[in-house]
Amino acid sequence: MNKTKACALIAAAIIFSPFPAYAFSESSEVSISTGKRVDDLDWNISGITPFGNFVNVLSELTWSDIESQEVRVGARVFLNRYFIKGDASYGFIGSGVNQDSDYRGNDRTLEYSRSNNSSDDGSVWDLSGGLGYLYKFPALGGSFDLIPMAGLSYHKQNLTITEGVQTITYSGGPDLGPFPGLNSTYEAGWGGPWAGADLSYQRGNLKLFGSFEYHVAYYRAEANWNLRTGFAHPVSFEHWATGTGIVFSAGGEYNLSQRWSLTASFKASDFRASDGTDRTYFTDGTAADTPLNEVNWDSRSALFGLNYRF
Repeated sequence: MNKTKACALIAAAIIFSPFPAYAFSESSEVSISTGKRVDDLDWNISGITPFGNFVNVLSELTWSDIESQEVRVGARVFLNRYFIKGDASYGFIGSGVNQDSDYRGNDRTLEYSRSNNSSDDGSVWDLSGGLGYLYKFPALGGSFDLIPMAGLSYHKQNLTITEGVQTITYSGGPDLGPFPGLNSTYEAGWGGPWAGADLSYQRGNLKLFGSFEYHVAYYRAEANWNLRTGFAHPVSFEHWATGTGIVFSAGGEYNLSQRWSLTASFKASDFRASDGTDRTYFTDGTAADTPLNEVNWDSRSALFGLNYRF
């Protein structure tokens, strides 16, 4: 039996199982789920190089393939047709890579320093809450729900840079190859209001659902560059900017009983900020500002879990 036929038989067995059909209702519920999450984050600044010239991209940091094991808990409450939801998630970072590049030419040219490093520690977490109003319509032998919503959220990435390896250098710079002692941190946060909608179609034991949110994001971050002896510690520099983001999710839910159901979901986030400020703090107590050109963060997660209605 090939894989396509096997998957079709499994899906049919679930949908047409002998379990009685338990109707989905506008009852309150709590949920817990877990799965894999992958994040990417990058930022760059402009400024004056050690060679004395100004460039539009002076330094750029990227964190790629930041994998974590995520746990998410949520609650849904219906008050007549008013709907309140809240979610909290936490991810334990287990692997990832970082690149730190410096340039002495505009538009990322004349790269004179690069290190490729590890980022296999830290955490990511999210908090979100919203209020909406339910509209219900009959459709295709089941029912379709539309819930316009608005709320607030906060998203945090606590990232690390360790196990440094210098891969590009200039004459008089550090030697190529591994270098000891790197243990820098970058803690980024995105917070602000959002508006969107939750959608679902339900028939018998099966529910398909999705959501879309548009966010206004106020970005702030702080870093500790532990090997830079001229920088202050534990806060070597700060970033702040304003941006926007979108969050999309989709999934399915299958009733096991009147109260319990299984869920599977996919969630993606894409946030962008620009025209911000990089403020560097020095050991002599002074500080200097330079433009923070942009910050980009995206996240994807696939989760499986349980819902309990009450």
